[in-house]
Amino acid sequence: MIFSHLSLRVLGLSLSCALVSEAVETPSLSALPQLRIVGGPYLQAPSPTGMTLVWTTNNKCVSRVEYGPSADDMPHVAVSARHGLIDANTTLHRIALRGLRPGTSYAYRVISTEILDFKPYKVRFGPSVRAEGRFTTLDPEKPTSSFCVLTDRHDRAPALRQALGSVQWDGVDLVFGVGDVMNDPMTEQQIFQNFLDPCTEFFAGRIPLVFVRGNHETRGALARDLMDYFPTASGRYYYTFHHGGVCFLLLDGGEDKADTSDEYSGLVAFDDYIREQTEWLERELRSAAFREARFRVCLLHIPPVVPQERQPDKFIRAPWIRDNWSPMLSKAGIDLMISGHTHRYAELPANEERAFPIVVGGTNTVIRVDVSPERLRLTTFNDDGTVLSRPPEALRKR
Repeated sequence: MIFSHLSLRVLGLSLSCALVSEAVETPSLSALPQLRIVGGPYLQAPSPTGMTLVWTTNNKCVSRVEYGPSADDMPHVAVSARHGLIDANTTLHRIALRGLRPGTSYAYRVISTEILDFKPYKVRFGPSVRAEGRFTTLDPEKPTSSFCVLTDRHDRAPALRQALGSVQWDGVDLVFGVGDVMNDPMTEQQIFQNFLDPCTEFFAGRIPLVFVRGNHETRGALARDLMDYFPTASGRYYYTFHHGGVCFLLLDGGEDKADTSDEYSGLVAFDDYIREQTEWLERELRSAAFREARFRVCLLHIPPVVPQERQPDKFIRAPWIRDNWSPMLSKAGIDLMISGHTHRYAELPANEERAFPIVVGGTNTVIRVDVSPERLRLTTFNDDGTVLSRPPEALRKR
């Protein structure tokens, strides 16, 4: 929900280019640490007409986003509200900006105002903190674009920082985390320290981060809350969106073993989830938007490839994807699939059984795809920035 005018007491704060504090009221703050933004802001749910900002504070707050064409001209204000109530008294802040223009650069300022005491008829506010940045909305008609893909980082923050520090960010429009970028998430601190903090340091406050769930992100005490940190426009982990002539198809393979496996303690129901997703996929592959896209790229953590050393009676998902989704994607004319899961970098060409190539990311690779009107061109780097693979020709050309 977007508001142009909100209470000056909560929202009327001066401009700043860095994190600052200012007193709205001056109650005793001795019992609370100094208010800080401790995670983010980072960009989620990108589209031609929208963007979502997510961040966390160390104390409970009410928050808003100011945005506009420049840091000196932010006439718009957005808040997050549900059932008529603005989200408040929370440390996790998610605000969606809507009604934006495709392919347009916006300046933004996130502002969180501390709530010291939340009574039914009297709320006491404390200081505020803020952070600023810029982003550009997606543009399906953009003639050229670039995106990067990370896979299977498994909480290895130092290696992730090395990899992100080696990327040439100029021209990159999107970054995908294609599964197991976190390892069995248990706490908010874990997902920020080991994944989101490095991403925010290098790109995620200006380049959208798109999360594709892997099997390890379905495990752990925080697994059921990940959508709070990685919101999507659809509210699902599987969906499509368009940018730069590409229809991105995001699929979620769920867990790699049967629902009855002892590891899951009877707490998963992926068989039903996969069936529902397959019904959606059948419809999506027939849609005009999908069929008319210049290129079609599928991102799926578990590839339709079955390593010989796997026990087929236990590791059921890869064979199932191979036998069910892969034929559907072949018939629909997928140009490229990018996956992870195996922990080994591989380039798998199309064959008689599968009409599309697969690139499987490793635990220490960054895959960059440059899109032109004629081709998709891949370059894969090791974490230190050295080129691991640069196919001489595009994997597919229309």
